[in-house]
Amino acid sequence: MSKANIIIVEDEFIIADDLSTTLEECGYTIVGVAENVEEFLELTKERQVDLVLLDINLNQPVDGVQIAHIINTELGLPFIFVTAFTDAPTIDRVKHTNPYGYVTKPYNDVDLMIAVELALNKFNSLNKGKPSQKQVKSSETIFVKTRKGLEKINIDDIRWIEAYDYYSYIRLEDQKVLATVTLKELEQKVSNTSFVKVHRKYSINFNHLEKVIGNQVEIAGELIPVSRSHKEELLNQLNLI
Repeated sequence: MSKANIIIVEDEFIIADDLSTTLEECGYTIVGVAENVEEFLELTKERQVDLVLLDINLNQPVDGVQIAHIINTELGLPFIFVTAFTDAPTIDRVKHTNPYGYVTKPYNDVDLMIAVELALNKFNSLNKGKPSQKQVKSSETIFVKTRKGLEKINIDDIRWIEAYDYYSYIRLEDQKVLATVTLKELEQKVSNTSFVKVHRKYSINFNHLEKVIGNQVEIAGELIPVSRSHKEELLNQLNLI
């Protein structure tokens, strides 16, 4: 029987494979190996996760320390850094994330397993009887890829999403965010919320809808086109009198 489910965030295949083998031999289940933040966040949606092993240098715009901040604010999971970095500036960055362990490369299996056991035990002791941070979140958020990096957006704050070539515009109350992903990709992220597609180029947040005027809808004083093929779906969502 598996002791815990673990995600490994590591961009070097040999190290990731060695970590996976060692942990599996000790009874742990490896949920998956991620090389970047996008793959990591996708893995957290697929399975229950109990612990994250996190490299710092991923050769990506978002490194392990930044992922640690995301884990703290969004997931509430314990994590251990497994890294070759021991310099003072790195340690100064890392300590603000409050990791549950810090294993230096090259590691040995005994030190690794001790760090894993202590991290899981500490986390379970501190959170016994408490709901996970995922369970107590009042509103869902997503991290959207932009030209400036990953931007955290509250789904409820999105008024509509507009296709723009291979990118998308996310319209909020006071700004327009250019996301470097397609409208289809964003629709998949918010598919279980209050969004409805009204046009091949537009998906709107139904909670912000103010008026339906012919083949248009009004949100925050702006008109958005509604295509014939999507109008019936929109009308089915309305509580008509």
